[in-house]
Amino acid sequence: MMNIELLTSNKHPICVLNELDVDYSFKDLMVLGPPHNRMFGVEITVADMTFEGWGHSKREARAAAARACLAAFLARAGRVMPTNDKPQDFTADENLYSASEFQSMDTTTSETVSIPDMSNQIKNKQGNSSPAVTPSPARHSSAPTWAPPRTRVPSTCCMRTTPAHLHMHLRAGSPLDSAQAPLQLAHSMRFKVVCQIKEQKFEGYGSSKKLAKLAAARSALAVLEERRVEPLAPHHPARTGFLHQTLADHIANIINEKFSDMMKLDVMHSKRKALAGIVITINNNMKDARVIAVTTGTKCVSGEHMSVRGRAVNDCHAEVAARRCLQRHLYAELLKYASQPDPRVPILESDLEPVAGGGYQLKPNRQVHLYISTAPCGDGRIFSPHEQHEPEPDRHPNRLARGQLRTKIESGEGTIPVKNSVNTVQTWDGVMQGERLLTMSCSDKVARWCVVGLQGALLSRVLRPVYLHSLVLGSLLHPHHMYRAICGRIEAFITSLPPPYRLQRPLLARAASTEARTPARAPTFSVCWCCTTPDPEVLNATTGKLENGQPSLLCKQSMFARWQHVVRRLPQLPQELDDVKAPAQLPSNLESLLYKEAKQMCPVYQAAKERLFEAFENAKLGRWIKKPIEQDQFVCELVDADPKALFA
Repeated sequence: MMNIELLTSNKHPICVLNELDVDYSFKDLMVLGPPHNRMFGVEITVADMTFEGWGHSKREARAAAARACLAAFLARAGRVMPTNDKPQDFTADENLYSASEFQSMDTTTSETVSIPDMSNQIKNKQGNSSPAVTPSPARHSSAPTWAPPRTRVPSTCCMRTTPAHLHMHLRAGSPLDSAQAPLQLAHSMRFKVVCQIKEQKFEGYGSSKKLAKLAAARSALAVLEERRVEPLAPHHPARTGFLHQTLADHIANIINEKFSDMMKLDVMHSKRKALAGIVITINNNMKDARVIAVTTGTKCVSGEHMSVRGRAVNDCHAEVAARRCLQRHLYAELLKYASQPDPRVPILESDLEPVAGGGYQLKPNRQVHLYISTAPCGDGRIFSPHEQHEPEPDRHPNRLARGQLRTKIESGEGTIPVKNSVNTVQTWDGVMQGERLLTMSCSDKVARWCVVGLQGALLSRVLRPVYLHSLVLGSLLHPHHMYRAICGRIEAFITSLPPPYRLQRPLLARAASTEARTPARAPTFSVCWCCTTPDPEVLNATTGKLENGQPSLLCKQSMFARWQHVVRRLPQLPQELDDVKAPAQLPSNLESLLYKEAKQMCPVYQAAKERLFEAFENAKLGRWIKKPIEQDQFVCELVDADPKALFA
């Protein structure tokens, strides 16, 4: 009689057979798969019964066959093999996914991700005339053979291996394909690797082929994990507020590729420390994704180079410059309406559409995505890399300054809390006499865009607010801290926002191709490209102007000239707020209108901005620091400029 306790012990299955004094013999069946991912088949015969086992080595295959034999013995005794009821972890050598799970994972393009059928390889091993190996009635197996496809991933396919190794197990016979040539930049080599699972492709980038393969496999693994969770819980809280990984990776990839392509002939200016870009999609479809802006930069203008004529760009940080490039695109879209006989007739290929009653808005099926290669400076990156998603308790040295408004340091990097600043009001003469020019951090500016929109005060006269749909980071994404920085810290304090303004909560994501830290000194220039022009501008971040000393197309003077051109030719948005009502007609002397006065002609926007500043103060997070008012006391000097050059 069989020893049931011995059968159910945790000993090696072959050791159990030896202790049971059972006569058995092994026979090698075949070897399948490519050299990097061999699958060995072994047959064990006990009395008149035959069992099969498969593994990535003969030793694993023999153990699997012996385990199948013991399972049959227990089945005759009415017992089952013991199972491991411990919770799943990422270090256990256990099967994490089944083939049925992979076959049910629909991708964003309605493709099917599944383990490939290896039956053709079996036929080739045995010859065309031989049938595929299938278990006979008297033959038992620890797992189905490769024909039909196995219902379980091999036990060696575990999360302890790298994502690239996991891909090799799931996609036997189809390794990650390297790009034909590396994407070369002046400061580093960026390699592109494509991971393909069935018809779905995942791209990865890195400074080495190893890192690129790791990024491609990580992207594929993230999508497979999304598909595994989503059918069971479409509104799972862990997925709430996050952009699909496939779309996030696509956004990051096309922005990096665009930057590499436009700077391949400019070695000097291809160096960068931070990269940002804006992409517009239609119904979140990757095939319709268009790159609107690509920018670099980490510096602000020096106080001595501030311009009282609006000819200098104050903030050349990449994400801030990308937003100004988006405004250029919005002006170009409005120019299409201003150039036709009836500006109220919708234009099919435009991103904007007319609004009943006057003005325009972003089409509802358009989404604006902002990509930044690293977390924006300020509150969004004040955390330890080893923190959990929701640290309890918070032990960071700067935990008492969580959510605090912060300012950038003139001619330097990093930020400091506003409450530590000596003055909260900046004056022109103070800056000219040597006081440091303070500029709000990028995290604070993104938080501002989530309330008042990306379009700015001037465009609010003719355009409804344009909000971010998602924020994709290349590195240093901590969802808990990033959410707090861009909207969480004020959501309980902001009230009475005038419609159509609201608190927007962008979706978050981190690209699989993570950005490596660049220890080199940050360059003092900023590269800015907008889809309205073929070539980028290169700004001197210290002076806020082009390297030849001319003003940039992103400066206030250029924006003011575009506004004056379109506002004369387009219907205005209603500007009514309680007892405040802006005049429906523009003043006749637009040429003498000051830039600051033009911004005040949008009282609804100004009211929403004041509600935002009040929310920060009510939350005791500091007071928003503004630039000296003398900067906005200028008139438009480009009223008679050529529209083709102005809107380029």
